[in-house]
Amino acid sequence: MRPLPWFACAVLLAIAVNATNAARRRRTPGVPRTNLPLAAEQRPRSRGCACGPARGGGPVLPAGERTCALLVGLLHEARLNFNVRTLATGADPQKQVDVLASDWHIHTAGEARGTLAWLLEEGHRALYPQVCRILFSVPRAAREREIVLLDDRFDPVRLAHCIDNLERAMPDLRASCLLGSRVDLARGVLAWDMSRAIHVARAAYDCGMQTEAQAWAVIERAASQVFTQMTSWHEVAVSYLLGRAMWAGPGAGLQRQLTFVRHCLDDSDSPMRDARYRHAPHGV
Repeated sequence: MRPLPWFACAVLLAIAVNATNAARRRRTPGVPRTNLPLAAEQRPRSRGCACGPARGGGPVLPAGERTCALLVGLLHEARLNFNVRTLATGADPQKQVDVLASDWHIHTAGEARGTLAWLLEEGHRALYPQVCRILFSVPRAAREREIVLLDDRFDPVRLAHCIDNLERAMPDLRASCLLGSRVDLARGVLAWDMSRAIHVARAAYDCGMQTEAQAWAVIERAASQVFTQMTSWHEVAVSYLLGRAMWAGPGAGLQRQLTFVRHCLDDSDSPMRDARYRHAPHGV
């Protein structure tokens, strides 16, 4: 009988650990551990000011800078004809309701605020360093133990999946010539979280779950983090792709995203080519 691959062993071990912990929690009253939120799982409640109104009740950025901020969200939309001039996307509001419900489990304004707060404050940025550490620094035979040791902080099954996803996606990322070095890896997945935050904020605005002031506050905060930490659209794109690869792995979806990113960066008709990147070391 052939031995199971490390990934399958890690998942089985994680299931056993979860079962043991569940039994222990049934015997010992207390607050259950909360796993890392997933893209299509329940989100935490709003943590206050993360999605509050923008200063003065409206957008504070000039029109050109608002367009630049909206372009951060273009990566998640993956459509060059997507509106990056105004807050409203132009999409059918009912379609946006369906997208929020199916992709994010968002059905109310409160759930939208909770998801946006999580994306802005935590997102997958908390998970990514552990994925990279285990993938690139821990011998394959020791990965199971490392994953289980993090059981009090992360869902071990999700962590094992993300490690496997990124490992299998790395050949495609390297072949694209977009990912150039370990410096790109070290930059993290901030753009993945911020692009998704802008996507959710605009969809929520389209269907009435966010006011104009609330949506712009999210977009400006998301863009500010990106422009503070990254110096070019290329860095933003690589950061987004790393998050997407970690979350969903290789396949046709990643190939489409790589093609879209290359078009955004290189083609003369791309809105990113028209917008000067506004690196701001001290934020927007």
